[in-house]
Amino acid sequence: MYNSTMDQIDSVHVEITSRCNAKCPMCSRTNNPIILNNQSEISYTDFVKFFPETFIKQLKKIKFCGNYGDPAAGKYSLDIYNYVRSHNPKITLGMNSNGGLQTTVWWHTLGTMFNQPLDYVVFSIDGLESTNETYRKNVKWSKLMQNAQAFIQAGGSA
Repeated sequence: MYNSTMDQIDSVHVEITSRCNAKCPMCSRTNNPIILNNQSEISYTDFVKFFPETFIKQLKKIKFCGNYGDPAAGKYSLDIYNYVRSHNPKITLGMNSNGGLQTTVWWHTLGTMFNQPLDYVVFSIDGLESTNETYRKNVKWSKLMQNAQAFIQAGGSA
């Protein structure tokens, strides 16, 4: 699987799941029954197979974001982030999330893992408390704020 052209790659964008808690009105996952009914994710075992240690070591950045899914919805997200960080301590880790999934403990753990100067989580917030759920259906403002605070308090950059 690993060949000479692969050694030129220094940055990747990975969608580890197509699952998401939100039902955003304009999202193609929300409005397309084929996508909605065929959600999946990359297992830890498959991630390691797709991204072997030698490949991880050469990367400068890996971004976890979804066209359809939210990385926080992935069952193996923290395990995958730990695998990447353990094989490349200096890699920049990035993630985009609506912030409405998981617990504050999960987000605190993530904040301790995303511990390099350029690591980040983009909390995709639309509007304010009174309007966020208009655009991010099923994302509860109070949970989103608690999760973002837990991430930041653990040292994460948001």
